[in-house]
Amino acid sequence: MEENSLFSPEIAPYQPMTAYAQLIRHLQETDHLGAAARLLQWDQETGMPAGGESHRADALSTLAKLIHERTVSAEFADLAAKATARASGPDESRQMELVNRDLDRARKIPSRLVEETTRATSLAQQVWARTKREQDFKTFQPHLEKVVELKREEGSLLAPDTGTAYDGLLSDYERGMDTSDWTRLFDELERELPGMVSEIVERQKSTAERLDGIAALKGPFPKDAQMELNRRLAEALGYDFGRGRLDLSAHPFSETIHAGDSRITTRIDESELTGSVYSTLHETGHALYEQGLPEELAGTPLGMYCSMSVHESQSRLWENLVGRSDAFWQELWPVACTACPALEQVAMEDWIAHSRRVKRSLIRTESDEATYNLHVLVRFRLEKAMVLGDLQVADLPGAWNEAYRNMLGIEPPHVGLGCMQDVHWSAGLFGYFPTYTLGNLLSAQLYRSAAKAGATSDRATLLSWLRANIHAKARRFETPDLIEQATGERPTARYFLAHLRSRYLG
Repeated sequence: MEENSLFSPEIAPYQPMTAYAQLIRHLQETDHLGAAARLLQWDQETGMPAGGESHRADALSTLAKLIHERTVSAEFADLAAKATARASGPDESRQMELVNRDLDRARKIPSRLVEETTRATSLAQQVWARTKREQDFKTFQPHLEKVVELKREEGSLLAPDTGTAYDGLLSDYERGMDTSDWTRLFDELERELPGMVSEIVERQKSTAERLDGIAALKGPFPKDAQMELNRRLAEALGYDFGRGRLDLSAHPFSETIHAGDSRITTRIDESELTGSVYSTLHETGHALYEQGLPEELAGTPLGMYCSMSVHESQSRLWENLVGRSDAFWQELWPVACTACPALEQVAMEDWIAHSRRVKRSLIRTESDEATYNLHVLVRFRLEKAMVLGDLQVADLPGAWNEAYRNMLGIEPPHVGLGCMQDVHWSAGLFGYFPTYTLGNLLSAQLYRSAAKAGATSDRATLLSWLRANIHAKARRFETPDLIEQATGERPTARYFLAHLRSRYLG
């Protein structure tokens, strides 16, 4: 009788999965639930019918509950303990450090709070999108009050022994930096930036008056033409549309559903082109980071981005250091004119000057790179006050207007251009805003090091440098260590301020 091939000595015997392999499978399966939630969230912001609001909130809250329960389950805790004990090599050790850190965080938050917060933020985002257009803060107010209440509870559970609820929320976005650290950073920038902004505005005064007289800069720029230009610009930066897409939303954002699917959105104003162009370049920078993360680590803590500040450094680098440069438009101006024929009546030099115009404006996402951090400073102080109970949500519009008068010398005519302009608070992202400023600082520091390495001669070379020094490192290091490896220095504001002086006052 012929020997059964199943028992042939050439066939390797069955090897049971190691505890680490089982843990990775559990993490990736949990991330599959997260991918479903992210897809529902993306759809909610880009095309869901209004009638789906409450049911979508229920679906998202159920998924959040399931993800949380898998994360804090006894099965997962047992796998984590066994995998930690047997971890070998730097990647496995770092993976387990991150797993245990995330597990410790998850254990502090009850499933009830996860489910309730997800439902509240889902509804709040949908109400925000509608009431922002209608300039109706009163209808939005109870939803924001509920979100603040829930995030205050969450922050209190995450806070260190001697810290505040706001410290707890900040820790989710930039590990190791608390309220006092961020306060010192913003105080330093506040000492420098308002005076610099005044000097730049005065220097640009005659150019600004001339630009105001160029009718073609005011469009009209049809939606389809803008979207075509934005697709061409995103592709020119290296964005892979085979692994992403561009859509419209009330607030521009980037969302990675899972490896191989990193999406971006923008918004359109047919009387103004720079808003959609620079929002698209910004979100493309985020997506380039996601598309450059190591795919073999997808769905695990180690395979994620380093931090939100580093993520923001990528978007601001491409938006400002590259996207507002002479070289960028010298190459892509014909593309812009082909997509938007109205630009044929504009000199390229005037478009570049228009894109670099510094002014005291109301909208953060459309602000220039010199005033941008002042917009973030306002949000940092207001959200801190709301979380700590020093500012009631009902008083937010007035507090916002006062802050803008003091910081930027202007006041919003209505809440849609004021305290309701950003989606972050309705989404429960308290503690996120400060990372925008650190990301700004890091963008200039990274670009300077890339230039020293000869990697800024073209966009492909720059992207390769970022892929090697930032993207491929994923979450192997904390922010200060990653930046020091890439630039030779710890994070500093020095190069950002030097960049502003060179571009605008040099």
